[in-house]
Amino acid sequence: MIIDEELIMNGITVPLLAKLIQKHEQEHERYRKLRRYYAGEHDILNRRKLQKGSANNKLMNNHAKYITDMTTTYLLGNPVTYSASENYEIEELKNAYLEQDTASIDFTLGKHCSIYGRAYELIYMSADSKPRSVVLSPWSAFVVYNDDCTHFPLFGVYYYKTHNVDGAVSGIVCNVYTDETERTYQSASDSWNSLELTYEGKHFFRKVPLIEYSNNEECQGDFEQLISNIDAYNTLQSDRVNDKEQFVDAFLFLTGIDLDSDQAKKLKEEKILMGYEGATAQYLNKSLNEADTKVLRDDIKDDIHRFSMVPDLSDESFGNNLSGVAIKYKLMGFEQHVKNKERIFAKGLKKRFELYNNILQTKGLMQLVPVHRVDIIFTHNLPNNNLEIAQMINYLKELVTQETLLGQLDFIGDAKEETKLAQKEATEKAETASEIVNRSWTPPSRNEE
Repeated sequence: MIIDEELIMNGITVPLLAKLIQKHEQEHERYRKLRRYYAGEHDILNRRKLQKGSANNKLMNNHAKYITDMTTTYLLGNPVTYSASENYEIEELKNAYLEQDTASIDFTLGKHCSIYGRAYELIYMSADSKPRSVVLSPWSAFVVYNDDCTHFPLFGVYYYKTHNVDGAVSGIVCNVYTDETERTYQSASDSWNSLELTYEGKHFFRKVPLIEYSNNEECQGDFEQLISNIDAYNTLQSDRVNDKEQFVDAFLFLTGIDLDSDQAKKLKEEKILMGYEGATAQYLNKSLNEADTKVLRDDIKDDIHRFSMVPDLSDESFGNNLSGVAIKYKLMGFEQHVKNKERIFAKGLKKRFELYNNILQTKGLMQLVPVHRVDIIFTHNLPNNNLEIAQMINYLKELVTQETLLGQLDFIGDAKEETKLAQKEATEKAETASEIVNRSWTPPSRNEE
């Protein structure tokens, strides 16, 4: 959300907060639809047939969930790792990440980005004075930026309503975070204009501790542009089943026979028709062209995967005997799509790193590390041919550092730490071998001399 910075020259006012919250609430309808589609509550489930008694099967094919789960798991299924340049130590910060399992936090943030187009992370100090992160819903959080070319974050807002046992609104809360302070506004009524300041305190993160992650420059979800295709696929599949059901329940057309209602019911139940001279019987049904329907179904399905750039791994082209290089060629479009998400997601991770680094440096637990001196490494969750990678490492061992080579192996989480352990192990083996040699050697006797 972008505003003129002059609007807060004299402070952040309640009327301004109320307007911003009301503007943000306009996105709720969009978020509601995106959440419905991910959860499998597609529009096809609400379809009604005008003709009474006609078949109305409702088949829901959840491509939305498939796209989100595949993309998020591919990008963040393996934990993100961090490696600092020489002379910089970030072990304290990495320990702070490990203590709260930031890999799970990253996955949730990535999932929110894939569904809603945005995700939010709030960084705070825990009761034991340690930096911690929590994921906020895009429904109730936003960041406000200035309107010049820098789009510098001015403050973050986290708002929500409280409810009593009966589900009625019992109050509202709004938390505002600037680069120096955090404020809490509350009210017992259901009106954002009635907010009153109830708490104000300082924090020491030196920047706004509410981080906004974007899925892309348009802040759209991964399946948002394909909802019409998903609806078309659901409708086609549902109507295929309807046609089959109606084909089975076709009308029986009789000529030369006069049946009353009781006889017709008996015929339907017993499936027996006595012969009448000159009478004929045949079913009235429309012909089903399965070939044309299959072509249309496959075209819609292909469009969903093509435009989402998420491959259909159940496709016959993904065989069991493909090499790692062959798989990567087939996943090239998907790889480019994920790389773009990775680039934008990394911006949020850099902001998190700065905030953690600032507070840990303030507490004297680590030095100030420039964020451009830290590599953020994403390991895509793709089956690797470790034999090919091991051969490559063997070929490059005289040209590339051991740390870089170890980083190519998917089962090694921290290449820098693994390098230290390997060097330590080599040193211990050398010392052990030296001790064995010294113990087995005895000086020559005087007579031997």
